Amino acid sequence: MNNADMTRRDFWIAGGAGALLAGLAGTRTAEGAVREPKFEFIFHMEAELEPPQMVGDSGKGSRVIFMAKGGTIEGPKLKATVLPGGGDWLKSRSDGVSELDVRASMRTDDGVVIYTHYRGLTHNKTEDGSRYFITTPRFETSSEKYGWLNNIIAIGVGSNPGASKVAYDVFKVG
Repeated sequence: MNNADMTRRDFWIAGGAGALLAGLAGTRTAEGAVREPKFEFIFHMEAELEPPQMVGDSGKGSRVIFMAKGGTIEGPKLKATVLPGGGDWLKSRSDGVSELDVRASMRTDDGVVIYTHYRGLTHNKTEDGSRYFITTPRFETSSEKYGWLNNIIAIGVGSNPGASKVAYDVFKVG
């Protein structure tokens, strides 16, 4: 899909990440070369989830709420625990894709609370039968040490390593 084919709905569902990447991939340097986006690993996150809360029937077009029990976050500049109470208000679509709507918080190993929110998509039917997520995390903190998180665009790539678990690798895009 090129930028002209992306609908406003697609753009907002993906949190603008698709448009951002398409724009970066098409940017030319002064010499005329295409500027490719660079990805910097920020952290790996694993979270334990409460049993799902079903809203409506379990068919397509339903909503499922997954609340976090806790978890771990580890990266080169960030070590934290996932705080309980955050969650995902997932909406299933008729095309086999689900829309993620996540709000959560973490506490760093030095006591700073960081809020994150993101939209994304989970593809339920892949060629190998697995599920994966693509997300666009945003972060909020008043900490000077972690303030750099407030100013980045990030992409998360995740999966379900178990029925009550979720895992993500999060990358800064630049």
